[in-house]
Amino acid sequence: MQAVAAKSRVDLTVMLVSHDAFRRDLGRLERAAADPSSDAPDARRRVLTGWEIFKSQLRIHHEGEDRDLWPRMARGLGDRPDVRSALRELEAEHAEINPLLAAIDTAMANREAAPSQLGQAVGAFGDALEAHLKHEEEDGLPYVAEAVSDAEWKGFLADQRKNLGLSGAAEFFPWLLDRATPDDAARVAAIMPPPMKLILNRMWVPAYQSRGTWD
Repeated sequence: MQAVAAKSRVDLTVMLVSHDAFRRDLGRLERAAADPSSDAPDARRRVLTGWEIFKSQLRIHHEGEDRDLWPRMARGLGDRPDVRSALRELEAEHAEINPLLAAIDTAMANREAAPSQLGQAVGAFGDALEAHLKHEEEDGLPYVAEAVSDAEWKGFLADQRKNLGLSGAAEFFPWLLDRATPDDAARVAAIMPPPMKLILNRMWVPAYQSRGTWD
């Protein structure tokens, strides 16, 4: 997990562990694109399942920022045009990433395409996503506590929970913690209420694992 806003009064744990999870799945995608055996039927199914979950979680993450977090921050940063400009850049980067996702979908769907087509699409996406995450961690998230009140931060979290819903949470948390580092897993566990941790371990994780993803 990146060290961001250590003195922040808001808890960025889920945001930052999500970034770690995106990097984890990006590594899996890159390995799959470089491995000819990934085209075998079972391996292909697992890669496609992992890719669909990855895309879904990235979309939810970016939409929540664009719809709620960045506007809240912009309203609270009237005297910080530099940070407000960075927020606009981050939103623009979200839009630039979308066609890169579509290019990977196209390459995966075309079974007759040369392997280099998928490799190039994955490379372009990986470069853009890593640059975006780094930009957000350096020029966006460190200013959350300065920009929003405790009540506004809670409002953002409530918006995220509402849009995720119960079925969304059943996929999000197992995905978030899939092969998470012990540090990341402990940080997430510390903020989860006991009933949710019980449901996670007894129901959500087994259901998620049964789908079979990546390798």
